[in-house]
Amino acid sequence: MSGLFSTFNVGKSGLSVSQKTIDVTSHNISNSNTVGYSRQRADIVTNRPMGGNSRGDIVQAGQIGTGAQVKAIERVRDTFLDYQVRGEKSVLGNANIRSQVLSQVEGVFNEPSDTGISTLIGKFFDSFQELSKQPQSSNARTVVGQQTQALTDALNHAYTQLEQLEGNAQQQLKTSVTDVNSLLNQIDKLNTEIISVRTTGQAPNDLMDSRDKLLDELSSKFGVTVEQKAFDGIDVKPSESGAMVNSKLINASPNSDSARFSYITSIEEDPAQPNTHIITYYKMGDTTSEDNKQTIKVTGLTGDQVKDIKATRILWGDAHGQATKSDGFPIKDGEIINAGQLMTFKPESGEVSGNISVQKDLTDYMDQLDKLAMSIAFSVNAIHSGMPDPLNGENPDKDRVPFFVNKNVAKYDSDGNIINIDSTLEGESKISAKNITVNQEVIKDVMKIKTKTHDSAFGYTSDNTVDGEGDGARALAIAQLRDSLIRIQDFGVTIKSRSDMFDYSKSGVLFTNYGMTIKNDTSGTKFASYFHDTLDRLGVSAQEANRNVTNKEQSVGELENRRDEVSGVSLDEEMTNLIQYQHAYSANAKVISTISELLDVVINGLMK
Repeated sequence: MSGLFSTFNVGKSGLSVSQKTIDVTSHNISNSNTVGYSRQRADIVTNRPMGGNSRGDIVQAGQIGTGAQVKAIERVRDTFLDYQVRGEKSVLGNANIRSQVLSQVEGVFNEPSDTGISTLIGKFFDSFQELSKQPQSSNARTVVGQQTQALTDALNHAYTQLEQLEGNAQQQLKTSVTDVNSLLNQIDKLNTEIISVRTTGQAPNDLMDSRDKLLDELSSKFGVTVEQKAFDGIDVKPSESGAMVNSKLINASPNSDSARFSYITSIEEDPAQPNTHIITYYKMGDTTSEDNKQTIKVTGLTGDQVKDIKATRILWGDAHGQATKSDGFPIKDGEIINAGQLMTFKPESGEVSGNISVQKDLTDYMDQLDKLAMSIAFSVNAIHSGMPDPLNGENPDKDRVPFFVNKNVAKYDSDGNIINIDSTLEGESKISAKNITVNQEVIKDVMKIKTKTHDSAFGYTSDNTVDGEGDGARALAIAQLRDSLIRIQDFGVTIKSRSDMFDYSKSGVLFTNYGMTIKNDTSGTKFASYFHDTLDRLGVSAQEANRNVTNKEQSVGELENRRDEVSGVSLDEEMTNLIQYQHAYSANAKVISTISELLDVVINGLMK
């Protein structure tokens, strides 16, 4: 029933509500600059009123209210905006990595410039053009040697720089694996705490903010799918799970399995078993302890699959990082499996995807540099010296002075002469942009450069007694390679040695006029054009990555601003609320003071 004491309790409830709303407002103001914080608000509802239709209720004009209470303290959050932000962050993470690495690749090639590879290719052929005019000139020959050395040094440097970028991308990938596993462990711990608090009827708002912040960080690594479960728990899995049956990284169900990731450090052919590769990985990407090191033998991998694994390097694992098959069954250390049972993680967005894709790009650029280096070396050597005949006693006038050599193979004596010509000629087939160099024998003695019509028939140009000293036909033929159409794209594929250059079915090249004239192949391209095509593709890819970064940064910024409008703390709004709650507190205190005075009248009046 109503009375002074009932009214006193109404004022007391109002005082309590005002106190709690002031506490919530104070908490919002304190966290106005906290990253990831969602503003909170008190859900105020009326208490159950007195009076009604129950037995014993007194019939009166209407129900009498009994005050108010705070039903819950809720955080203001739009889950759809969270979904949009995370999706865009994942795309932005991919674009950022690609933009950074491709910009570095452009810096490696440094085109156009006076020291760029395309300029040096032109100067290389120009030097032979000048040599053809004055073949007896040591100065012209010295220029040829210097320009050739500059070109090979540029190719070596570019390839080495690309290798370093590839190594950096792999290191970033390893770091991403450890970061992702750390984020997942933190999210899993928060998930458990949130469920535990929610089961008691409380709202773990700050814990949920921390979890959402970690989910935002995780989404920049790769796309994630978040499913809401009972008691505010969540399940998290990648947007792209491939053939994995259980791809949950966070599982709200207690005692349920969850997945983690491990990092592949190497993949090599097994020398003891054909068509088998040995994969070495570290559980959870933790390379600080050899206890985490594991090996798997995989059969039936194709060349493309090996390249894909080298770029991807991330394995699905169980909660401890032990590699698993698609059904989640662990793969034991040293176990032999087939290619279809190896589960690599290949997201389509995020920083992880960006690192994987740029590794493939870097491999392509290195492969194109290799083709360019091989095509120049084989073509020039073919005209400079002819066929690389083996030293078998039948042809003592074999190629003794190849112009380009594999610097990892060629050895010289103190006078600068090659001492392992057989191995050097065999190693020519392994020439790449990384190891191509000019024969130091012709650098030491530039007069050994072959320029005459019949020089290909002699081991040394000094043995040629057929042509005159002023014969520069062969030097001119090398200079004319600049405009020859050669199937550069086939080098390293069907053209694997200088000998293949003389096989028309493989190279499409027809040598005439003592091996100095090459018939153009309509499906071929010029050296400079091939390299320019590579630069053009690089430029387009870099521009696209930069454009994506700009667009996605703007998109993410707009979405985060919209989310801040919903969840962010406005100090002006909170100060207004604080004044409102302050007045409410004062008014409720006045009610209690008034009731106190009335009770004093009643009690003291009765005692008189």
